[in-house]
Amino acid sequence: MKGRDVRDFNLHQVNSVAKIIKSMFGPNGFSKIISRGSSEFVVTKKGLEVAKALKTRLPIVQMLIESVESQEENCGDGTKTVLMLTEFLLEKAHHLLAQGISAQVVNQGFSLATDKALEILEENVISLDHDSEKTFRHLFSSIMTNRIVRDVKQYFIDLLLKLMAENQYMLFKSKDFDSSDISFRKCPGKSMTESELVNGVIIYKGKPNSSAPSKIRNPRILLIQKSVDFFAPDNTSTSRELEIDDPAGLLEFSRLSKDYYRELAEFLQKKGVNVILCQKKINEYFNRVCANLGIIALEMVGEQEIRRLSKMLKVRVVSIMKDISENDIGKADLAEFRKISEDEMFFIMQKFSRIFTFLLRGGTPDGIDELEEVLKSSLRVAIQTAKDEKILPGGGALECELSRHLRQYANTFPNKVQMVITEFADALENIPGYIVMNSGGDPLDVIPTLRSTHKLGSLHDGFDCYSNSVVNVIQKGIVDGYHVKKQALIIASEMARQIIRVDDLMIYDGKLHERMEEQRKFAKQTKRNKDILEYFKKNEEKLFTP
Repeated sequence: MKGRDVRDFNLHQVNSVAKIIKSMFGPNGFSKIISRGSSEFVVTKKGLEVAKALKTRLPIVQMLIESVESQEENCGDGTKTVLMLTEFLLEKAHHLLAQGISAQVVNQGFSLATDKALEILEENVISLDHDSEKTFRHLFSSIMTNRIVRDVKQYFIDLLLKLMAENQYMLFKSKDFDSSDISFRKCPGKSMTESELVNGVIIYKGKPNSSAPSKIRNPRILLIQKSVDFFAPDNTSTSRELEIDDPAGLLEFSRLSKDYYRELAEFLQKKGVNVILCQKKINEYFNRVCANLGIIALEMVGEQEIRRLSKMLKVRVVSIMKDISENDIGKADLAEFRKISEDEMFFIMQKFSRIFTFLLRGGTPDGIDELEEVLKSSLRVAIQTAKDEKILPGGGALECELSRHLRQYANTFPNKVQMVITEFADALENIPGYIVMNSGGDPLDVIPTLRSTHKLGSLHDGFDCYSNSVVNVIQKGIVDGYHVKKQALIIASEMARQIIRVDDLMIYDGKLHERMEEQRKFAKQTKRNKDILEYFKKNEEKLFTP
């Protein structure tokens, strides 16, 4: 496939993806149901989830998915903006190419426009003031709008603000902090506002037996990597040194192994250990002895939980228990089993913990899944915003300001580059247009108003989805993350420029080639029908006037 055919085909594919996303865009956008089988489905407002659901090997779609994944990985939000802005830019590029402007000139103009837009973006940043809690409240509210109901939103905003206020250094300045230090445990049942934030780790494990303690205050915890079932016939982690084949020998061996496990449990008790968490299997008799001695011993604890506990307790994971020292025993404030709905869970909590777990409740699993995604996005944006120490105006105010400046900048070029930069400016203005449209407003009324107010110097005027009116977004608390917006602009521009430079497509997959041929013909026919309609509209009077 060559030249214009490739560009038409690529634009058609990007349009198809963007068409799905457009109705999701903005605070009042719609959700999508993604069916993964006869009984498996998910309800989501995340652009990444929708993009990943497109099970296709078409190169252009794969490139779009990679760009969205890059935005999600770097920022945690802004995936729909990347997809839509890429499509807007490609539409403008396609229009310019149809007018005879070369791909090289379009690429040059888009590059100049991107650099200028980033300069203007920096001029519009707002530094975090001393009242940063208010700013973060507004930021969380902007991210969560229309994804969870108002009362629930306020509950979780308060929860996140509390987490940030009590752990500022760890979240914003510590080099040891990792996003996995904040995890989520989901348990359907009860209301979302009964969710809680736990300073510590929650393990999906019930009591190993009825004799084990239900709660231990100030527990001393030992983390074990290897199995504590040394004499099992199928144990492959230790070498076999003897074989027993007579009943008397087996009885004697059973007595000796029980003595060994009892002595080991007593040894650990003398060391002060009262919670044992093992990554592999624990011998049943050893577990019973531990329970009788007041020790909680849990087997098959996940590797991730062991790693997080090691970081929280500041201890290493041991392999040989006979060699443990005081430095290998971690200390917490509370260890207890709790029954949550029908599940039993083991909580290990520490007042000044560096590991946190959200226990999420809700009526349905899908609702809890969406809540988890909202909280993850909110935290990532907030942490990055605190590090950047700056935010940007939301509600389309930034895009309107970028568009206004780019049109002025375009006038400094006497050649075709002026047309390219102007089209780039128009593409940016489509972003607030869809925010307005998905809120039930009319972009043809609102966008000219925003142009006028920005021209008069109201740099922070944008669209408020609650009142469906033009407002000062900073005063209303409608803000966006600096890093999210900047990265979305960079990724979308780079993606569009990369696609523009493609003029040949070579396929080595016969079946894929057949599907692409069918889609290319469909795209060509669609374009032809559109051209015919436009021709009739332009010449209606001449054609139908007698």
